[in-house]
Amino acid sequence: MNADAELKDWNFQVLMLVQSMLGAITPNFRMVVLSRDSEVWVIKFYLQHDVEEDVEEVNDIICQYSAYQDSSLKCKWEILFGDGELPVNSEADRVVYRRKEIFD
Repeated sequence: MNADAELKDWNFQVLMLVQSMLGAITPNFRMVVLSRDSEVWVIKFYLQHDVEEDVEEVNDIICQYSAYQDSSLKCKWEILFGDGELPVNSEADRVVYRRKEIFD
């Protein structure tokens, strides 16, 4: 895949994920990261607490995200809970959402 097509693909996936998250993000969401592992798009949701309603929101986000795609989309996601330091992402990853956090 050439660089222009790759960038276009990334931009489309970021846009579709952002559209899918509209109205779904609560203060419990700390960060959402989109990455790619070969041909599989990987979405990581970092939540502060394990709240059932927010887990349901993640499922709704993934459902909406999948609806924006064609049938060849390969996607997996995971939810990570905790209030520790957020990871530093590789340059290949896209942070799609990150809340402001202030630590003393």
